[in-house]
Amino acid sequence: MPSPTRPARLRARLISVVALCCALLGGMLTAQPATAALPVGDPNSYHVLVTKSRPLNPLNYIAPDLVYFPGTNYVMRSAVSANLTNLFAGARNAGAPLSVVSAYRSYDEQAALYNYYVSIYGQAVADTLSARPGHSEHQTGLAVDVGNANGSCGLGSCFGDTPGGRWVAANAYKYGFIIRYPDGYQSTTGYTYEPWHLRYVGRPLAAEMKTRGFPTLEHYFSGSNPTIKSSTDLTAVDSAGVLWNYPPTWSGGLSKRSRVGSGWGGLKAGFATDWNADGVQDILAQWQDGRLTLYRGLRGGGFQTPIRIGSGWANHEITVGTWWRGSKYPSVVTKDGAGRLWHYANNTGGALSSQARGQIGSGWQNLRITLADYDRDGNQDVLGTRASGELVLYRSNGLARFIPESRRTIGSGWQHIDSARAVSGFQGPGSYGLTARTSSGILKHYPITSRGWGGSFTIGTGWQDYRLFR
Repeated sequence: MPSPTRPARLRARLISVVALCCALLGGMLTAQPATAALPVGDPNSYHVLVTKSRPLNPLNYIAPDLVYFPGTNYVMRSAVSANLTNLFAGARNAGAPLSVVSAYRSYDEQAALYNYYVSIYGQAVADTLSARPGHSEHQTGLAVDVGNANGSCGLGSCFGDTPGGRWVAANAYKYGFIIRYPDGYQSTTGYTYEPWHLRYVGRPLAAEMKTRGFPTLEHYFSGSNPTIKSSTDLTAVDSAGVLWNYPPTWSGGLSKRSRVGSGWGGLKAGFATDWNADGVQDILAQWQDGRLTLYRGLRGGGFQTPIRIGSGWANHEITVGTWWRGSKYPSVVTKDGAGRLWHYANNTGGALSSQARGQIGSGWQNLRITLADYDRDGNQDVLGTRASGELVLYRSNGLARFIPESRRTIGSGWQHIDSARAVSGFQGPGSYGLTARTSSGILKHYPITSRGWGGSFTIGTGWQDYRLFR
């Protein structure tokens, strides 16, 4: 075969370069969501995003092609009904039969339900449990609440721990559904964990979200890729002052770590928390010199330049959580050098002030403190560890106060635990517990169920030189 001429060789090289660029560009494009980066506003679309801040347009929207789900009086869009029929068949074959508990609700029906919750719980709590009319996924005809066919658990977080709940969490995507309000993402979605609330988005999008690890529609449409992916991530500082992040496997283990930063040698305590309620995990750092600084997480990764939000905290032991149920922002519960327990409200997502504090206890000199919802009633309680190793529960009423005469011992042998934090979802959807480190460097997880402690297990060893975020 004759050799190609020089122009021909140049054309061939140019074609190869163009092909390579196209291949690289194609790879870049496929790394992005398959749908538009902007949230979908068309209420007729299976991908419409409806949130507290993104109402339906129009507010009194009526979904098209509504049909009755076979054998019930529940109404939903026809594609939802067809795919839900197949999902129910799959669950039944797996020995976990399901039934419909709620489906389409009109604007007026949603208004009545929301107003009922307000009358019972007040508006702040109602907003975490129910959507305002015009802001509900149920009004789209794409949302379905499911439950066990035998009626156990009902619309409760315990559904996630049942065979039906676990099967749905693992398999719903195969039928075009997602769990719309997963555990650990209340700051993103604005709603408490609802393992029963399924949202139809179609099989392609549901499969993509599952494959690429997008936990919510908010994450998918924002293209969010923060450094700390969720509140379940374990963040720690090693003896050299290097900051590391360990994502969970969601089945009781930790994934490969990533380096987050350096220069953290002077840290006294650290907390990964969505401090300003923007859906991205931030870092609240307490330094040995008494400074309290905030590192706001960026959606694309990394953190903003730290800002000081307090000083004079050198002699305080801090824990962070939602001490006032229904509050928009997490807050600080702290024990001072005199053994007094204080609550510092976070009213703005920024700095704390002395006016934001209130004393909630005294005589805590010999107790280490951790916030956790031990009895799983939605209120963060205080767990106090005595020097003798007793772990004592002080139940909260959800309104920044303790329930009178609620103190009781819930464990012993905890004198060897030097760090503990509450985490949701570590063993999968709906799971809850404490991840703790012993003085010998063993990292353990203590599941908390509706019946109390589950069986603890070891996550890893060799952690004695790490300072864990709490």
